[in-house]
Amino acid sequence: MSIFLKAVQRINPSEPDEPKKWYPVQYTTKMVDENEVAMLIADETTLNPMEAAMAIRQLRKVVQRLLLDGKSVKLGDWGTFNITLNTEGAERKEDLTARNVKRVNINFQPADEMKAAMQKADFVWLDKIVEGGTASGGDDEEGLPSVQDDETETPSEV
Repeated sequence: MSIFLKAVQRINPSEPDEPKKWYPVQYTTKMVDENEVAMLIADETTLNPMEAAMAIRQLRKVVQRLLLDGKSVKLGDWGTFNITLNTEGAERKEDLTARNVKRVNINFQPADEMKAAMQKADFVWLDKIVEGGTASGGDDEEGLPSVQDDETETPSEV
């Protein structure tokens, strides 16, 4: 279990005249869907895949209903879901309506246990795997990938 990294060259938007710098960026290898998650849960529990899938669907429905009822939802040491809004202001309080709400967003705030688990991440340089070299990405210079100049991105592209 490793998080894959690739090197990306970026400008600093607040200092566009400064030289570009290289940054490690996480590379997602696959989108795992709800059915696959249910299969993985079934492999780890006494639930069969259909029961696990139903539990996930029911959790989704309950969380959606609670959020739409204006509640925050804390799922143990996993984290908390809540709603945030993108709104547009009005000159006078009397002019505010629900139309001033432009977008409803879902925010997830991981709990301490989830945050701590993510700090134990192991990193692997993607291009080193392709090249067949050492993939582990420790703090040493040896683990840094060689990247072509055409692999540049701006923050809006990431």
